[in-house]
Amino acid sequence: MSGGQKALFYILSILIPIVGIIVGIFWMNDQDPEKKVVGKNCLIIAIVVMVLSCICWFAASALSIMPAFSGY
Repeated sequence: MSGGQKALFYILSILIPIVGIIVGIFWMNDQDPEKKVVGKNCLIIAIVVMVLSCICWFAASALSIMPAFSGY
């Protein structure tokens, strides 16, 4: 697997986390050790991005509830 392919799957895992989860699940069960590593990394990246998205969404929701930040 070339470096460009790895980078493509890592970028897709960041932009579209469901792709990273699917690729990670399929490739973690592959016989090729290099694909296992890439699959594991894609899965980790996708999960971290989803968790950070949820944290940011909750933080933005909490700030919009506070009267000082809600506007007039």
